[in-house]
Amino acid sequence: MRRSWRNIAFLTGIAAFAPAGLPAQLPKTAPQKPGSLTGEVVTAKGSPVSGAQILWQTADGGIPHVLHTDAHGRFHLESLRAGLYDVRASADGSWSEWEHNVTIRPGSEANVKLRLAFKAPVPAKAVALRGTIHTWDLPVLGAAASDPAVDPKGNIWLTLAETGHLARFNPDKNEWKLFKVPTSKSRPQGLVSDAGGNIWFTENAVGKIGRVDAATGSIAEYSIPSSKDPQTLAFGSDGALWFTSQNSNLIGRMDIATGKFIEFSVPTQNSKPSGIVAAGDGGLWFCEFAGKKLGRVDPVTEAITEYVPEEVNVQPRRLAAVPGAIYFTDGKGGRLGRLTLADMKFKFWDSPSGENSEPDGIAADTAGMIWYVESAPTANKLVRFNPDVEVLNTFPMPAPDSAVPNIARDARGRLWMPLATANQIMSVE
Repeated sequence: MRRSWRNIAFLTGIAAFAPAGLPAQLPKTAPQKPGSLTGEVVTAKGSPVSGAQILWQTADGGIPHVLHTDAHGRFHLESLRAGLYDVRASADGSWSEWEHNVTIRPGSEANVKLRLAFKAPVPAKAVALRGTIHTWDLPVLGAAASDPAVDPKGNIWLTLAETGHLARFNPDKNEWKLFKVPTSKSRPQGLVSDAGGNIWFTENAVGKIGRVDAATGSIAEYSIPSSKDPQTLAFGSDGALWFTSQNSNLIGRMDIATGKFIEFSVPTQNSKPSGIVAAGDGGLWFCEFAGKKLGRVDPVTEAITEYVPEEVNVQPRRLAAVPGAIYFTDGKGGRLGRLTLADMKFKFWDSPSGENSEPDGIAADTAGMIWYVESAPTANKLVRFNPDVEVLNTFPMPAPDSAVPNIARDARGRLWMPLATANQIMSVE
């Protein structure tokens, strides 16, 4: 499949604190030594289980990964970034409970023991939805809050497109802090936290990537060579920052260590790439909203492959990666879609509120349930999909016309989503 790429260019950063005419430099930090995790899977009676499947992921809602135990029921994970992780095991229809918030420290090894005791997946607290929906008003009016992200300290971050801010919310203290983007009318949109707590975000109206320094709170901006409208972004398995550029029809890659950009043209013209996630297969998957496809870019070969569903009137909006599959919301057809990575086959489920329900933001919880929001004002529901039994349940949203662009999960398993029209943020646990 034909693929084109654009020039490689060094970024020139413009820091909010830098004197005029002096470009900011990417900060130099000493690399942390990786940590490791060793574990054992046993039966309910304590016997080791060989070949058991291990599901592990960062506790802040990162991409899940899978490996298997050896002949002695042991497993070992190396080169892990310091942070919190969730781990779970399954074998022959039996499951362990989640081991939540396993702490990985630089240069150290953690150890867990997982006991298979259940014949069905154990629901996480978020699945029950026991009425624990909370909302908080945003600190400014008319913010048009967009993609949420969670930093390593548990703070929730939002971009506020209309006011040109990033907002940081501490849910334990009920405290907000605003960060003003230096470039006016830049319309910050997508954002993500790195392992050090630095926040990276797109400036959709001015073709820039921004960075909030975790230590100082200062903001630096970096101009993209060609992309005029960067949208959503994600860290790939190569450690680089990848992003979509909708009207420019590009997928971009930023090397945050060297400050270089590479931009790749999506093969389908005017495909309007939107949501992007890193998956357990090592690829970066993205939605082609107008192209009616899913795309995958290989960070090693830099090849882009497109996958076309048989269904008509598909408009993939946002997507979530789980072990072995990509789930996405279909805004045009009012459906939840899934692409199974083993056979590259699509499957769709009609959203409960019908064809005009406009599904949008989506995320997976710690129990493997898929959550998304029907954003149409006539629908305005939170939807939970159980992939084991293929059942969709709905829950009313706390505000009319909530308009949820995306969902993030924190280390406690809570789901966080901005209610853009209501000018609020909402959590579900």
